Amino acid sequence: MSTHKHQWRTADPYDGSLHYCQKCDRWVQGDRPKADDCSVSDAEHNGAAWLGQAGLYRTRLEAVQNGEQLLDPVSADELFELASKHVLEGCIHA
Repeated sequence: MSTHKHQWRTADPYDGSLHYCQKCDRWVQGDRPKADDCSVSDAEHNGAAWLGQAGLYRTRLEAVQNGEQLLDPVSADELFELASKHVLEGCIHA
């Protein structure tokens, strides 16, 4: 069981309070559950790119379609840092 927190949003506050999690797309009617059992981590939800064995992908779907099985989310800050290193290495070799 995961211990990730849900990102609850209220879809309908009047008719029985319909809530949904923006990360895992779980829907709940009534009171919001208190359990932290979201299946999606914040890193996965906020990933700017995905890193697999064969390279870097824009989306998780693109990586899976390329046969990737083990993926790590890459934040926007990490992506910028990787790009900066790549550019600096290019300048050194030029």
